[in-house]
Amino acid sequence: MKKHPTVTTNVDVESIDIPTMNALSDQDYRDYVHKHGLMYVDHHGVLRSSSAGYPIATTLGQLQILMGELKLLQDEMAPGS
Repeated sequence: MKKHPTVTTNVDVESIDIPTMNALSDQDYRDYVHKHGLMYVDHHGVLRSSSAGYPIATTLGQLQILMGELKLLQDEMAPGS
């Protein structure tokens, strides 16, 4: 992979713990993801991390690649998770 310029940031991140997240109903998790915004699209149309503000995807093609990677991660998660 070609080396790209990077930016280093230090931020405090608040999150819920694994047991609490595991106990959430699907609807409660949906509300958590929506209200706490793990990601957001900025005014330039860039998908960013809410916790640190770094860009995740800048084009629809990159978003589709990310969605494919999430699908692969879904396949790695334990059955019944």
